[in-house]
Amino acid sequence: MSGQSAFEKRYIDPKEQSDVEGLLELFNLPPKVISFLRENKRAVQVAIAVVIVAIVSFSLYGSYKEKRIENAASSLTLALKETGTAQSEALERVANEFAGTASGVWANVELAHISMKAKDYQLAAEKYAVIHQELNVSNPLFGLTLVGMAQAKEAQGNYDTAYADFERLRDVEGYQLTGYTGMARIHETKGEFEKALGIYGQYLSILGDTPEVAGQKAVVEEKIAQIKAVQ
Repeated sequence: MSGQSAFEKRYIDPKEQSDVEGLLELFNLPPKVISFLRENKRAVQVAIAVVIVAIVSFSLYGSYKEKRIENAASSLTLALKETGTAQSEALERVANEFAGTASGVWANVELAHISMKAKDYQLAAEKYAVIHQELNVSNPLFGLTLVGMAQAKEAQGNYDTAYADFERLRDVEGYQLTGYTGMARIHETKGEFEKALGIYGQYLSILGDTPEVAGQKAVVEEKIAQIKAVQ
């Protein structure tokens, strides 16, 4: 007599069969698996409940996060349409309420720009520094905030610390010209014209002669001509 096929449903006494266990029988699971699940029914139910709660929570958090990003972007747009003190106050609200979002970070950048325009260079440098320390080099704001720090310090007359920031800019993609010209400008300000010419010369040697860098090369050559004219 042939054995029972795996595809044949075995008879289970209804008294021994709960809803979950009946469902297991429908799947024709191996007897050992069914036996294990019966013996650990409570633990299995708890595990299933935990998984369901985790899935639902993750889904709800994703929706919340997406909505928060949308609200942050909308609030930033409205803040930038304001002027004067109203704009600063609106940007402060965005920065505080939506901290951790891209819009919150950009609101802080705008506040630093406002301090810079108001010639409050100390405050501007501090604000740029707070933002910058949370960024990595791949972030588009990394170079921008470093420029802000360097220029604010230069405007205060803190030439050594500003020079160090401009030096760092030489290694940030897209900010090489700003870095080299900033270093050279500080040398000019201090009357160190030969050192300034040396910095510009270094940059020209790095640029080369390709058509793509013609504009940057023209800027540097003009700076060199200006220095030589006043020597």
